[in-house]
Amino acid sequence: MENELIAKPWGHEYCAYRNEHVAVWVMEISRDAQTSLHAHPRKSTAFVVLRGMIEMHLLRGTPIVMRPLDKINVFRGRFHRQRARTDCVALLEIEAPDIKDDIVRLEDDYGRTGQPIEMPTAPLPAGALVLSEPVPFNSVFAERELILFTRGNLSLNRTMLQGVFVALRGGFENGLLAPGEAIDGASLLRLAYRFSLRDDTLLLWVR
Repeated sequence: MENELIAKPWGHEYCAYRNEHVAVWVMEISRDAQTSLHAHPRKSTAFVVLRGMIEMHLLRGTPIVMRPLDKINVFRGRFHRQRARTDCVALLEIEAPDIKDDIVRLEDDYGRTGQPIEMPTAPLPAGALVLSEPVPFNSVFAERELILFTRGNLSLNRTMLQGVFVALRGGFENGLLAPGEAIDGASLLRLAYRFSLRDDTLLLWVR
């Protein structure tokens, strides 16, 4: 599934980055379309909205409206669904661990309940997001800047208050911010002044 597009009835997705801990997927959802209501028994996912507006539906409760640079961590076993409320919706889905076929569909508008995950159908289009090491690395996609950096590149300053950070490797030495989890910039800055990051930490900054 590397460098290949997976067509979905609600749009498409592709893998923009993976390592031994996580995979970062780009999801582009058509207006008023929605994913299945599904859960992942063995992995957790974080979502970061890049462009447009979605509703995040969980098994119970009122849908959560998410706009650009909003994030949510959905831990394993929790049912969720995304519905696009605007045109040109794009979001990141960060999976940890990288187990693409780990899915249980409860409801689906397109008759896919109980069906296996779709396979790639085409090469990546021009302009697709591809994140790569070594770092520092930066790219612009869906009107957002995405930057990869390590603990050694980290400079604590007020610019970190902007955007969202995702741990792709490492995290804080006390176990906070595990690979695959998203955190807002203000929270990361506060924690980074108090706790040490592991030497192998790799972060994705979306702003």
